[in-house]
Amino acid sequence: MSERILEILKTQEKELRFGSVSYSSLAQIGNALVERAREMGGSVYVLIRVSGMVVFATAMDGSSKNNILWATRKANTAETAGRSSMRDGIINREKGRPLEERGLSPFDYTEEGGSFPIMLSSGMTIGSITVSGMKSEEDHQLIVDVLSSFLGKAVPSVL
Repeated sequence: MSERILEILKTQEKELRFGSVSYSSLAQIGNALVERAREMGGSVYVLIRVSGMVVFATAMDGSSKNNILWATRKANTAETAGRSSMRDGIINREKGRPLEERGLSPFDYTEEGGSFPIMLSSGMTIGSITVSGMKSEEDHQLIVDVLSSFLGKAVPSVL
């Protein structure tokens, strides 16, 4: 099962890359994430960072400070690993490599899904798009669905 999910995650990360990116386009993506979460009946916190700088952040009614803390941990993971926090978590759980063994604090990083790297066509990671408030897989797939629509690319779903 996890091999199939890992292949889906790799495909998502390979296909959902940006030729170029601007803060205004990331704000459009952030607003689309909020709208899609609202349509799903979810209540999320959205965090988008580039080069460590917050370029978009919003909390929907019903979200909490806990969602902000989780989003930060997820974003740190995706940006450090250069892959989605979901894929990083699966890979390292399967290898039996907890965060602490990798020199990462569980207060600053997580193995949960919900952060997706902002990658350029070259493969360079410049930031992350993060959602916190639903199940880990739903947070992840929400980002993928919005990016797929924004970039005009169809990719398989983890759900």
